[in-house]
Amino acid sequence: MKLFSLTLISVVCCFLCSCEEIGYKVAVETGCSEEGAGTKGHVYITLYGEKGNSSTIRLHNEGKPGFQRCARDTFDISTEELGIVSKIRVELDCTRLSEEDNWFLKTVTVYDDTLKVQQSFPWYRWLETTADQKTESVEIKRNFETKYPDYKVTVETGVEEDAGTHGKVYITIYGEKGHSSKILLDHEGKPEFQKGQMDTFNITTKDVGSVSMIWIELDNTEESDSPNWFLKEVSLEDLERKRTQLFPWNRWLIPTADEKTISVDIPLFIPKTEYKVIVETGNEEDAGTNGNVYIILHGSTGDSHEFRLHHKGKLEFQKGEIDTFNITTKDVGSVSMIWIELDNTEESDSPNWFLYEVSLQDLKRKLEKQFPWNRWLKPTADHKTISVEIPLFSPTTGKQ
Repeated sequence: MKLFSLTLISVVCCFLCSCEEIGYKVAVETGCSEEGAGTKGHVYITLYGEKGNSSTIRLHNEGKPGFQRCARDTFDISTEELGIVSKIRVELDCTRLSEEDNWFLKTVTVYDDTLKVQQSFPWYRWLETTADQKTESVEIKRNFETKYPDYKVTVETGVEEDAGTHGKVYITIYGEKGHSSKILLDHEGKPEFQKGQMDTFNITTKDVGSVSMIWIELDNTEESDSPNWFLKEVSLEDLERKRTQLFPWNRWLIPTADEKTISVDIPLFIPKTEYKVIVETGNEEDAGTNGNVYIILHGSTGDSHEFRLHHKGKLEFQKGEIDTFNITTKDVGSVSMIWIELDNTEESDSPNWFLYEVSLQDLKRKLEKQFPWNRWLKPTADHKTISVEIPLFSPTTGKQ
């Protein structure tokens, strides 16, 4: 009796309030880079809004196969007004299929025809079914902060004899925030990775942050007639951050009869720059030191690691002397400050040092910069190391 009353109230309320259905347009994108991304299963959606949720609706266009690899399928659905949609539930149903089927769902976009509001629900993951569990569902919340950047991947094959391959090539991108999924580099119907060829692929994946390494796999499980591959280089262009990074390899990838797949980790190529460091010790009495001297360069794109300024078998940093050192480090951009440390932990008989000036020559950019100090560095019995940061001298203002 209570259930009947509630149903009657709902019917009356719906009649009085005129429960009018409104239209939504749902666009579903299936992955493109992932092999076997499409599905033959049925796909259902439920929308959750501030005013309630819809029923479970099958996404289907009569006479048209949906959810194929690289496809963007659009569906018109009707349901009662939900307000702003904050969450969706997507279900893959493969119960009618004789075997399990998987689907790589890239993103779902919901457009409210009444409110004229479009909202995206990115997923970028697989929905996987098994022989025992033929349905799989996920709830996807609207997330304004999640970014899924686009990358342009350019792969250069060498010019060595038989450098090209007919095997399948996959990439995984590793960064400070994690790694992407394993992505197939493929253009439908086009031969890639041939001798001397450069192949370009556009891929979208979750934001992995600053990229430090890529993983490349060559798969010859189909036993092609050209299994080996001479990979010269991979370049990765982050289209959002407008940054291109290089991953050179310049070697063969050779599967074997027993191991038909071969993979390599390729670290990011970091450009090196050579600097000439010129250190001038003052003319004051006892200005020289027998302590160890270290330097770090601070630049616009980062810092170098710590270098000891030293020539084996030579006594440096003596009164009135100019000592020159060549160091090679990652390119730190425009150097604006240097860090100098005097280390007397070995308790030399000349612990103090009057540093007059350090000059830095950037041999790549053909620039020279001055870092004047004109002061003493004096370790103590309790603190046997002393360090200073010396800013760049500006010839325009005459100041540091």
